[in-house]
Amino acid sequence: MPTAGEAMGGSSIGDSAVGGSVMGDSALGVNGRADAVRADASQSSPLSSPVTIDVFHLPSGVEPAEYATYDVTTAAGVRQLRYPVFNGPGIAALARQLTEARARRLAAMSVNDILDVLARAAELWTDPDFELRRHAELLIPAITGYQSDMVRIELKRYMRQFRRRELLRFLDAEIGQPAMLDGFRPNKAGGYSRYVGPRLTYQVFSSNVPGIPVWSMVMTLLVKGAILGKSSFSEPVMPAFFARSIAMIDPELADAIAVVPWKGGSQELEDPAIDAADAVIVYGSSTTTKLIAGKVAGAKPCLGYGAKIGLAFIGREALRPDTYADTVHRAAVDIATYDQQSCLAPQTIFVETGGALAPREVAQLLGGELEGQQRKYPRAVLSDAENMAIQRARTNTEMQALMGGSDAVIASRNGTAWTVLYRELEADAGVAGAVETAVVAATGRGAAETLTSLMSPLNRTINVVAVPDLMDAVGQLTNCRGWLQSCGVAVDSSRLFGLADALAQVGVDRVCPLGEMDRAKSGWHHDGGFNLIDLLRAVDIERGSDTYSDSFDLDME
Repeated sequence: MPTAGEAMGGSSIGDSAVGGSVMGDSALGVNGRADAVRADASQSSPLSSPVTIDVFHLPSGVEPAEYATYDVTTAAGVRQLRYPVFNGPGIAALARQLTEARARRLAAMSVNDILDVLARAAELWTDPDFELRRHAELLIPAITGYQSDMVRIELKRYMRQFRRRELLRFLDAEIGQPAMLDGFRPNKAGGYSRYVGPRLTYQVFSSNVPGIPVWSMVMTLLVKGAILGKSSFSEPVMPAFFARSIAMIDPELADAIAVVPWKGGSQELEDPAIDAADAVIVYGSSTTTKLIAGKVAGAKPCLGYGAKIGLAFIGREALRPDTYADTVHRAAVDIATYDQQSCLAPQTIFVETGGALAPREVAQLLGGELEGQQRKYPRAVLSDAENMAIQRARTNTEMQALMGGSDAVIASRNGTAWTVLYRELEADAGVAGAVETAVVAATGRGAAETLTSLMSPLNRTINVVAVPDLMDAVGQLTNCRGWLQSCGVAVDSSRLFGLADALAQVGVDRVCPLGEMDRAKSGWHHDGGFNLIDLLRAVDIERGSDTYSDSFDLDME
């Protein structure tokens, strides 16, 4: 069987499939978004010799015939990021090699042994001096524009989710009998069952939140599926580096993983990857997830994780003199973390009246907290379009105020670093209801109108809505089902479960403490689904089959 490189019709240049010349540099620096730092290798100065870092992972023995590079300017200097260039036949050959590698090692391992490898790989990332961690902390801020200290802190917290005790808890919670991943085990019906995972998954990784691909990779490997991952040029680091950390623990298992960046929508590469896979997992915009789902044939599982809206609910009890400062600070942390680019982040906060602080005062204090976050963790540099979207949202709110509404804009003095858009549900609920009724009758677009009021331009832009009672706000969300995901809450325990029940009815699938919206716990049900079970099919040996088989044993009495 030809290697992927041979399938491309070229000769190998003899480079390591999982490594590169990664040098030891300090983890500092921010240089704007990926579009601002990406450059073709031909644009590099011939007099310079930047350090080259591989942002891909391939099975051993796969040696591409062609590589390309682009430069990223970090605080430690220019880094040249290298990746292999594939064509359609090359991707098809790579998929076959991944499937064969899975059969040799991954499929034969017990789930406990796989878990141990993953946990040991994750444990490497808890060491501040671990080489790949230091380079991730250097590269990710430069590529994404996220502030370097924020990246360092959030990655450190995130990777701890994959330690052994967390993975054991997660496996037991979702599977019940993890040993069913290894073979047939007795089931409650009196027969036997086992779970069979996909031989190969094709995964499309998003770039908005560093580290998210690691979650998908871990879940797939636990069900013994090989991975063909397409990473993004806007953040190719973490999936490739995590695969390489697995290779440090178990090179044979890592041979069932490939992570390669290529341009989104490249049909020549995408189609053979989808055709070869038993399951497809897609992270990205709603447009991306729908386009790829449309290419997945038949009953092949396609798990799409597209755009969602996060909300927060602050009860009057969280605004007592002894609690309001912490409450407002927690809300600001949720807004500032990764600049709301995560679908977990809040876009609208509902604040209940009747507390020691009025909702308008909460909005003002929130502005002060966001200013503090800006000084500590400066927001990424935005594009002109992103800045214009924020200015447009500010202008629309100011226009509502000029027309006699209760709306107000609390914003950073210079630029668009942060914005709080305040309004009151009680004052405009009747008007909104009448408008929604008319729109639904005329166009059937009532849900979109409601969604528009909940959405923000992101990048630390937040809607704060005053409500007489939090349940009033829940009642306004009925038409948003399918778009809602996480909800951060700050309410008394006597109200928590009633509020959570109401939110569940309108489509929310995750309720968490305010201040922890961007830090989902290991084992959460992403978009209300199952992380492992949705990738599995069950095989049953029905009750009585073993007894019937015993009848053919001549030694049985």
